Amino acid sequence: MYTKEQFSLPLPAMRDFVLAKSFGVLATHHAGEVFTSPLPVDLRETADGELFVAGHVARANGMSAVFETGAPATITVLGPDTYVPAEWFGTRSRIPTWLYCAVEISGRLELSDDTRKRADVELLIDRLQRDAVPGSTWTLDEIPAHLSEEYLKHIVGYRLLDLRLTSCFRLNQGKDGMESLADALRSAGDSARRELADLTLAPPTADADPTPAPPAAGPDRSAS
Repeated sequence: MYTKEQFSLPLPAMRDFVLAKSFGVLATHHAGEVFTSPLPVDLRETADGELFVAGHVARANGMSAVFETGAPATITVLGPDTYVPAEWFGTRSRIPTWLYCAVEISGRLELSDDTRKRADVELLIDRLQRDAVPGSTWTLDEIPAHLSEEYLKHIVGYRLLDLRLTSCFRLNQGKDGMESLADALRSAGDSARRELADLTLAPPTADADPTPAPPAAGPDRSAS
């Protein structure tokens, strides 16, 4: 994914973003064919601190045949985005642009056996249940055994290993008109634009100062 340093998040912020969204598009290729699948994303960490993604797809999905090949793959996790007309900067002399937030996770696919597949599904459900319903104690075991086994039989588990994370939070960093832009985003009405309003004023990127640099001072001619 193309990005620039001023649009890039530090690793902890990328990890938090992926965990908060927990959904993305997995893309890979095999035998001259490209495969993509939108799916839940479970970014986890080994005891040694190595990040990996655990996931699954339907067995009927042609992508499942690629997992055992160890092919490279990428997951793209998207956040809010919007078109920005010139008027939102408080002027008509600006080029319209697009604000967006994305994290890309690249790595190597590995097929999961049935034991690891079930454990990964249970961990994913447990985390998402607790996020959605505070205090939830629901587990896969509450489904009749024949139904859960049937469900697990029809999915194929994978892990994405040797990860490399990149990000692009293009939020108009370092340019003027940010207060006007934030006001316009807040008044636009939908939740994605309201989220972007806050992000433009306080970017989570590594170089997060949204204030444009003052113009360079000219030479001091007072003594001439």
